[in-house]
This record gives sequence, structure tokens and C-alpha cells, in this order.
Amino acid sequence: MGELLSYIWFGIEFTIPYTHQQNGATERSMRTILNRVRCVMAESGIALKYWANAVQTIVYVRNFIPSSRRPKTILAEVWFEKH
Repeated sequence: MGELLSYIWFGIEFTIPYTHQQNGATERSMRTILNRVRCVMAESGIALKYWANAVQTIVYVRNFIPSSRRPKTILAEVWFEKH
């Protein structure tokens, strides 16, 4: 299982339950997504009932943007093994 996870760019990290301070990368990722959603919602002026749709759209777009860690691939390619 560890080989598969390292192949698709994930690592296993064990943390103490309910200690968000230990999940730095995850917390930054969630904060980035929520900041982008707030910005899109504020700029577009759409109703708050579309919050979930905005989150889905931001995550979808983020998965198709190359990261700084792997500038020549996109996360969707790595996830679905399409090289």
C-alpha cells in the first residue's frame, strides 16, 4: 500500500486525532480553497446557496493546474495515471 501511495504522490502520516495543528499541508490546502471560494463568491455576487458548487468548481480547476512540485504534470494526470 505504501508503494502505491508514494507512486501517486501521497505519503502516510500519522497524527493525533483532533489536532489540526499537525496537518499543516492539509490545513493550507483547505485555507487556499476556501479563500478562493470566498473570492469567487464575493466577485460574482451569486447566492450563498451555491457555495457547494463553487467549492466543487475551485477544486476541479485546481486539479488541472500544474503544481510547483511537479510543473510538467497536472494532478488529474497523476491521479488517473494518464501520462
